[in-house]
Amino acid sequence: IVGGAVALPAVGVAAFVVLRGDSDAAYPDAEYRLTLPPKLLDGAYQLEREYSDASDSAFARDAERTLGGRDVETAVATYTAVNRGGQLSVSGLHGRFKDPDGARDTMLERAAGADGTEPAVPPRDFRPSGSDTTVTCQLLARKDLGTRTVYPQCAWNDGNTGVMVLVVDPAVTGEDPDDVDLEASAELTLRVRDEMRRPIR
Repeated sequence: IVGGAVALPAVGVAAFVVLRGDSDAAYPDAEYRLTLPPKLLDGAYQLEREYSDASDSAFARDAERTLGGRDVETAVATYTAVNRGGQLSVSGLHGRFKDPDGARDTMLERAAGADGTEPAVPPRDFRPSGSDTTVTCQLLARKDLGTRTVYPQCAWNDGNTGVMVLVVDPAVTGEDPDDVDLEASAELTLRVRDEMRRPIR
């Protein structure tokens, strides 16, 4: 399952690619960017590997040619849990996105269709208290060596930053899909957003 989690960031970034737009005025101003901190969620996860250098040019070019965005850069990495098993991956772009809701939804849809992956719970929108953006979460399932595991995956796009967050948590992977708390995953994703998103100075 960890291998599957590592393979999904590229799917998430590529999923921002949709139809082409022409008018620059339709794109928001660039006010925020993404960072990849050495630790996330108050130190619970430590940076394991950054993929942005390897994926930046191809995915950014695709996004700039399409409605996915303009002036785009990538932020893709995996994080390892510090005091327990598990992994967290972030797959993101920052720039100027004309259709944030469409980009977010398409990203999750394509991730759910990746090889060996199937949706266990369809996407649901959340707007946790105090949030200024919608977070959409779904539950994915994989079957490896006869064992079925599940893991939540959430995404946001606020016009400047768009990120898919996937968490592989041993405490969750064996749960019944109906028992997985996607609202809690949305709240965790907003915490990731708070730690990754920074104003452009």
